[in-house]
Order: sequence, then structure tokens, then C-alpha cells
Amino acid sequence: MAAPSLPAAASKLPEAVDRVWEGLGGGPADLVFPDEFLGVWEVDSVLTLVELPLGPEFVPDMRVVQRAQQEDLNALVQYQAAFLQNGRGEVVPDRRFNTASLMRTYAGTAAAEIEWDPDDPNQLQLQMPGGLQVSTRVTRRSEEQPAADRLTTSEYFQQLISAPQQPQPKVKASRCLTKYHWRSPADAAAGGGGGVQIVATQVVSDYLTAFDDPAAMMEAQGRPVVVYTYRMAFRRSQAAAAAG
Repeated sequence: MAAPSLPAAASKLPEAVDRVWEGLGGGPADLVFPDEFLGVWEVDSVLTLVELPLGPEFVPDMRVVQRAQQEDLNALVQYQAAFLQNGRGEVVPDRRFNTASLMRTYAGTAAAEIEWDPDDPNQLQLQMPGGLQVSTRVTRRSEEQPAADRLTTSEYFQQLISAPQQPQPKVKASRCLTKYHWRSPADAAAGGGGGVQIVATQVVSDYLTAFDDPAAMMEAQGRPVVVYTYRMAFRRSQAAAAAG
């Protein structure tokens, strides 16, 4: 995938930052995944639905939504994602790797600096060329495994986005709900589907904060104002498989 020109990449940075943290985990007691998730994956992701439950008048920046509807809806996006073992031997998302991968894919540019500790994963600090800084903090999470081959994760997180051209930082509040379903490598190889081993449905909901219009926030009553639904498929990275 060729990197877009600088103006195009710069115009997509806020949306790219929004996408970076979706489904990547975090928090005092991190999301723990089955051992089958360990390693590097090739991910196919498609934005299948964009909803405005309360109407466009509640959305702080309709330009972001319109761009998603015009450019991203039903478009295949491919990137790499990875899971590693933390100091307790638990399989958790590798947010440094994943953040760098997603920034290259969605913004067409590399991050200048990413600060993240797998053993203290509640915070991620991202600095981009040009002075854009993003601080992401997970505030609440849960997970459940309804079956041996299924996992549902839910996370609430806040982002503080600062840029030299913005007089005030932007504050975002979102929830990411992801439902995973997986099969063994043998079943993936024998069962068709192009070697897909994990499939997932991810629903990302954006909420108003105290930094948005106070009247709109009170009327929203904690309901989401924008909801994005993604379908994702994970295949083993061929390079990682060859190295192993």
C-alpha cells in the first residue's frame, strides 16, 4: 500500500488516531487472550456500518463521519496485529506493534514515538511527526468466554488529542465491543476460507464528553452518538510462520 501524499495523510490523522486504539486492550488487569492468539497476524478489516443513533445534530464533527461513509465504508483495509506474553505469562495485545501498524495503514505515516508497557498497559502515549500527541487511557473493561472457541471483550477508553494548530486539546470517549470466534490451525488449513483462523465483529461507539456541547450531552443521557461496525478476519503471518 503506497503512502498517500502528505496533505492527504495529514487530513486523515484524527480518524487514524481514533482507529488505532480500537480493540487493542489496556487497563490495570489487561485483557487476556487464549494461547492460540500469540504471535503476528494478517488482518482484513471492513467497515460495514456507520450509524448515528441520535441524529447528525449530536455529532461534534460530521466531517469525520462523512469521510468514513465516503471513503471507508465497505472498503477492505489490511494490516498486521500481534499478541505477546506479558511478565505474568499472559497473552495480551502488543499495543506498540499494533499502534505502529495501524498508523502506517490509516495515516500513511509512521509514529515518531510510542510509549507503552505490557506490564502496566493502562496508558499509551503516541507522538506523531508535526507535533500531534495522543494520550489514551482505558477506564473500564470486561471480558467473557461464552464457549471454548469464543471471546467477548468490552472496553471504555478516553483519548486526549493535542496538536499545535488546535487551541484546546480534543477529548474523546468511546467503547469498543469485540466478539471473537476462532478455530484451530488444522481446521483453518483444511476448512477453506483462505486460512482464516479468527473472525471478529467489532462495534465502536463514540460518546459526548463534558468538553462537548453541555446541552447535547445532557440530552444524549450517556447514549452513543456515532456507532461504527467492523468485520475482521485474522490469518497467520506467512513471514512469522516461516521464521517459526
